[in-house]
Amino acid sequence: MNVVITGSTKGIGLGLAREFLRCGHDVMVSSRTPQAVDEVVSTLREDWPDRNIAGRVCDVADYGQVQNLWDRAAEILGSVDIWVNNAGVETGADLFYRQARETIAATINTNLTGLMYCNQIAINGMYKQGGGKIFNMEGFGSNGMIRPGVSVYATTKCAVRYLTKALAAELKGSPVKVCYLSPGIVITDLLVPPPEKRGARWEQSKKILNLLADTVETVTPFLVQGMLQVKEGGEAVRWLTPKKIITRKLKSYFRKRDVFTPLGY
Repeated sequence: MNVVITGSTKGIGLGLAREFLRCGHDVMVSSRTPQAVDEVVSTLREDWPDRNIAGRVCDVADYGQVQNLWDRAAEILGSVDIWVNNAGVETGADLFYRQARETIAATINTNLTGLMYCNQIAINGMYKQGGGKIFNMEGFGSNGMIRPGVSVYATTKCAVRYLTKALAAELKGSPVKVCYLSPGIVITDLLVPPPEKRGARWEQSKKILNLLADTVETVTPFLVQGMLQVKEGGEAVRWLTPKKIITRKLKSYFRKRDVFTPLGY
C-alpha cells in the first residue's frame, strides 16, 4: 500500500507513518515546515532503508499545495491507496467571545476548509487511478460533546463527521471510500499544555485523562490495522469505544491508570 498522511511530522501523524512503514507499506509525510519534513524523512529512511519514503511541504489550507502533495505522491509512490487527513490545529483554548478573529480563522482554515480541499483532491485523484480509501480524523466535538474553551475546534470536528457521512453517501458504490478515523484521546502536544501553563486545572484534568488517554504507540497499531481492513465507505476505525470506557471505569476502582508519569508529565 502507498499512504499519504497530512500533518505527519509529529504526534499521531508521525506515529501512523511509523506504523505503516513497520507493516511494510510506503509513505509520504507532510507538514507546513520544510525543516520538519526533511528531518522526519531522513530519520524514517534510516529506520526503514528498504521502504519508499518521501515528504512534501503542505499547508492543507492552500488548495495548490494540497494538489501538489497528491501529484508528488502519485509520481514518487506510483499511486495513493490510503490518504489520511490528520492535519489539524487547536489554536485557541479560551471562551469563544474572547478569541481573536485570526485564531478562529486559522482553526477553520486548517480543520475544515483544508479538510474539504484534501477530500476533493484525493477523491478526484483516486477516481482517475481506479480507487482508494480516505480517512478523516475525528476529535473532540465529533460526537456533539461540549466543553468550554474549545468551541471553535470542536465545531470543526463536529463538521468532520457530517462531511465524512455526506461524502460516503455520495460515493456509495464507487471505488473511492471515505471513512472515519478516531484515535480517542492521545497524549500529544495538542493535549498537554506547556509547563508554564500547568496548574491546578491541569492536575484536575490529568485525573480524567489518566482514565481515558493513551500514548501514540498504543493507539497507532490498532488504527493502521483497522484502516488496512476497511472495505466500504462510511466505516469507522475508532479506538476509544463506549465499551472500552466503561471497562476502564470499572477497573479504576481496583487499579489506577497512570499514563503521564512514565512520559515525564
